Amino acid sequence: MSINNSNWTSSSSQPPQHRWWRTAFVVLIPILSLTVSSKSTQAVDFVRDIEPILQAHCIDCHGPDEQSSQFRVDKLANLLRGGNSGEPAVVPGDPAASFLLKLIRHEEPERTMPPDDKLSDQQIDLIAQWIQAGAKTPDHYGLPEEVQELTHWSFQPVKRSDKFNSIDEFIEHQLKENALEMSPEAERRVQIRRLYLIMLGLPPTPEQVDAFVSDESEQAWSTLVEQVLSSPNYGERWATHWLDLVRFGETHGFEMNRERPGAWHYRDWVIASLNQDKPYDEFVREQLAGDAIGAPVGTGFLVAGPYDQVKGSDPKLSQIQRMNELDDMINTTGTALLGLTTGCARCHNHKFDPISQKDYYAMQAIFAGVNHGEAALPLAENVQQEVDSLQREKTELEAFLAKFIPKDQLPPVSAGHNVEIFTPREAKFVRFTINGTNGGQACIDELEIFSDQQNVALASRGAIATSSGDFVHPLHRLEHVNDGKYGNANSWISSQVRGGWVQIEFPEPVLIDRIEWARDREQKYSDRVAIDYRIESAVDSESWQLVASSDNRLPPGNSNDTKYDFSDVSEDEAREGKQSLQRLAEIKKRMEDLKTGNKAWIGRFSQPGQTHRLYRGEPDAKREVVGPGAIEVFTSLNLEVGAKEQDRRLAFANWVTDPENPLTARVIVNRLWQFHFGAGIVDTPSDFGLNGTPPTHPELLDWLASELVENNWSLKHIHRLILNSKTWRQDNKPRIQALQVDANSRLLWRFPPRRLEAEPIRDSILSVSGKIQLEQRGGPGFSAFEVELENVRHYHPKESFGPEDWRRMIYMTKVRQEKDGVFGAFDCPDASMVVPQRSRSTTPLQALNLLNSPFLMQQAAFFAERLQQDAEQTEDQIVRAWRLCFQRAPTAAEVNESAAFIQQEGLLQFARAMLNTNEFVFIP
Repeated sequence: MSINNSNWTSSSSQPPQHRWWRTAFVVLIPILSLTVSSKSTQAVDFVRDIEPILQAHCIDCHGPDEQSSQFRVDKLANLLRGGNSGEPAVVPGDPAASFLLKLIRHEEPERTMPPDDKLSDQQIDLIAQWIQAGAKTPDHYGLPEEVQELTHWSFQPVKRSDKFNSIDEFIEHQLKENALEMSPEAERRVQIRRLYLIMLGLPPTPEQVDAFVSDESEQAWSTLVEQVLSSPNYGERWATHWLDLVRFGETHGFEMNRERPGAWHYRDWVIASLNQDKPYDEFVREQLAGDAIGAPVGTGFLVAGPYDQVKGSDPKLSQIQRMNELDDMINTTGTALLGLTTGCARCHNHKFDPISQKDYYAMQAIFAGVNHGEAALPLAENVQQEVDSLQREKTELEAFLAKFIPKDQLPPVSAGHNVEIFTPREAKFVRFTINGTNGGQACIDELEIFSDQQNVALASRGAIATSSGDFVHPLHRLEHVNDGKYGNANSWISSQVRGGWVQIEFPEPVLIDRIEWARDREQKYSDRVAIDYRIESAVDSESWQLVASSDNRLPPGNSNDTKYDFSDVSEDEAREGKQSLQRLAEIKKRMEDLKTGNKAWIGRFSQPGQTHRLYRGEPDAKREVVGPGAIEVFTSLNLEVGAKEQDRRLAFANWVTDPENPLTARVIVNRLWQFHFGAGIVDTPSDFGLNGTPPTHPELLDWLASELVENNWSLKHIHRLILNSKTWRQDNKPRIQALQVDANSRLLWRFPPRRLEAEPIRDSILSVSGKIQLEQRGGPGFSAFEVELENVRHYHPKESFGPEDWRRMIYMTKVRQEKDGVFGAFDCPDASMVVPQRSRSTTPLQALNLLNSPFLMQQAAFFAERLQQDAEQTEDQIVRAWRLCFQRAPTAAEVNESAAFIQQEGLLQFARAMLNTNEFVFIP
C-alpha cells in the first residue's frame, strides 16, 4: 500500500498533499482507537479487516513511475520520519513536536488537514493520547528504522565489466546493436588540430603539423599525445573547465562587486595540480580540507563563490546571508564532486533523491566554520629566508635608530618588536611588570637586555628567569622568555591579566643600555600585548629604579611613523642615522610586498556553534540540533556534535574520495568524456540522481571509473585512454543513414564537431597573430575592463590593448556580473553559479564582435604584418595564412579567390576575414 506525495498523476481535484493526509487519517484513526486501549489482537483484526478499505482510498494516488518518492502510511518508519517537509509526522511521547498534530489542529495555515474541514476535538485528542502513549502500531507496520534500498544505477557500486577491455569495444558493441559502425580515421592534420584545440586550447603550428604528418612510426600518435599531456598549456586549458564548475570569480559579485586581489592563487593551484597530474582524490581532498593536509590554497574552492559584503542591521537578514553562503558551499560540493543536487534539501526532503533535510543540515554543520576571507599562505622557502634576513637587519637598524627618538615621541607598543633605550646603568636584576594588555594575559616571546651589543639576558649566559606566576600551557613556559628563540611557540604568558611580572637575574652586575621585547616577532599574533607596563632595574633586588615604561610611548592607534631627531648629534652621526633610516624604509617596503603578495582568498576557519535543522529553511524556525555528517543512506561519518571544525571537513573529504563511494569517480570521468566529445555519457553531468538522464553507455562509464581508481586516480590516464582510441580519432563527416538513427552522434559513430569556447577562440587569434604571451604564466591576472574605483565598482570594457592583455584568457580577471566586451558573447559563464556545461549559441553579436571590435582589428593588423614577414609573394602569404589558421593548405580555388580578395580589399582585410571563418572557430 503506497501513496505518492509528489508528482501526482491522479485526476482528482484535491491537491496531492490533501489526498495524502486524508488517506493517512483513514489509516490512523481506527488504529488509534484500538492501540490506545492496548488490544493488540483487535489491532491485527483491524489490519486484516480494513485493508480493502485502505486499498480503495489509496489506489488512485499511486505514482507508477516514482517508486523512490512513495510514502507508505502503513510503515512505522515513514510515520516517524515524515514526508517531504522534513518534519517527523509523529514523535512518540511528544505530541507538541509531532507535525501531524500541528496540521490537524490547523496551526499551519498553508497546510491545514483535512483541507475542507477540521477533525473533532475528540478525534484530535485521541491522536494526541496515542502519541503521548508512545505511538504503538501493530507488528505489521514494521520497525522504527528501515534500511532504504538504493536501486538507482548511480547509487550502486561501480562494477567493472569483464566483457570488454577498451573504449572502442564498448562503443562498437553499442553501434552494432543500432546497425551502425564507426567512421574511418580522420586525416592526420585534422587529428592534430583536434588534439591541440581540445587538450591545449591552441592551434598547432604549421611546423608541428608537418612533423606529425611526416612521422611514419607506429608510435607517432601516442608520442604526440604524451607531448601534449606534458605541455604546461594542458593545465591552463583544462583549468578553465574546472573553474567554471566551481563558480570561480575574482570579484565578490552582488551590488558592490569589489575585487578579490588574492583569488588568483587558487586558479594557479588548479593549473599546477592538473599539470602535475595530482591524483584526483588528493585534488578533491585538498579543496575540502587542504588546510589540514598541507595544501591551504586548495580551500579556495570552498569560498570561490559570490559574497555579499553589504551587511544590514537586521539580524534575520544577516542570518539569511550566512545561510546563503553555506548553501553555495553545500550545493557546489554536491553538484561538482558528487553529481547530486544537494541544495534541493535546504527547505524540505529532496523530491527525487534519497537526501533528507536532516542530511542537508548535517552537511551544513560540516561547512559551518568556513567563512569568506583572505589568509596568509606559508612563504616559499627562498622567500622566507629573505624575510628572515630582512627582519634581522630591521631589528638591528631599529635598535641603532632608537637613540635618535625624542623621549616623548616613542612609537606605540607593537606586537612585533619594541626597543627601550636609556642611559647606561649597572644592574643585577631587571623586572618587567605588566599592568594592562590589549586582551588576555600578557605574552612575551623574548626579553632581551643588552650590554653594548651583547644580550646578557640569555639563559645560556647564566641569566635566571623568574616570574610572579606562569600561565599553564605546553607551548608557553617561563624558560622561553630568555632562550633566544622568537615566536608564539617559544613564549611566556603571565598567569595574571594585571600586575604580573617577569624578572631576569644576571650572574654578576653588568652595565646595561637597551632592552628589546615583543609579543610575537614572527608577527602572526597580535593579542596579549602589554600596553601598560614598566621596566625597572636594581643591583640588590630591593632598590628598584624605573628604566622605561609605556608612559613614554604614544597611545595605541597613533601613527606608527616614528619621528627621529638628528639635530643634537654630530654631522657624521646624523649622516649615518639618515642612511640607516632610508634603508629601514626600504626593508619595510620589501617585507610588505613579500607578505602582501602571499595573501590568498582561501577562507577563514573557526569552531562553529550548534547547527539546527530549519523548518522550511527559515533561520528563525529552528528544530533539533544536527551533528556534522554526510548523506545518511550512503555513510555515517561518526562525528560528535561538537567535533573540531577541521576534523569535520577532513572526514567529509575522506568519504567523498573513498574508492567505495559510487559517485565521485563516475562523475569526473563523465566530465572528462563530456569535454572531449561535447556531451557526457550522462548528459546531465551535475545530476546523477533520479531526475538526471541515464547513461548512454553505462558499462563504459563504470569501466572508466574503475580505470581511474585503479590507476591512482590519474586524470591523464583517462585522457590517454580516450585520445588513443579509434573512437576519438575517427572522422567527423556526417552520413545520412547514421543521422537518421542518431542525429546527435551520442553513440559516437563519428566525432561530433563543435564550436570552440571563448577562451580558445581568443587564444587562437593571439597565437595566429604571433602576439600571444605564453611565457607569462600565473600571478595576478590582466583586466578586460577599465574600473571606476567607487564604493560600488563600475566596469567598462577596454578599448585599447597592449602586451599585458595578450596573455591566455585563463589569466583574465574573472569579474562577476560582467562579461568581456568581445568574447563574453561566446557563452562565457557569469561565475556566480556552477556551470557544468556551457551553451553553444550562434548569434549575430558574435559575428559583429569578431568582425568589428578594436581587439580583433588590432590582431588582424598584427596577423597581416606576420604574413608579410613570413612571405613576400601574395600566393605564399595566402598559403601561410591557411596553414596558420586551419592547419591545411588551401585548394587552388581558395588561392585564386583569396588573391582576388587581397587585390581588391588588401591584406589586412584578408587577415580579418580569415579570423572570422567558421573553420577557424570549430573543433573538427
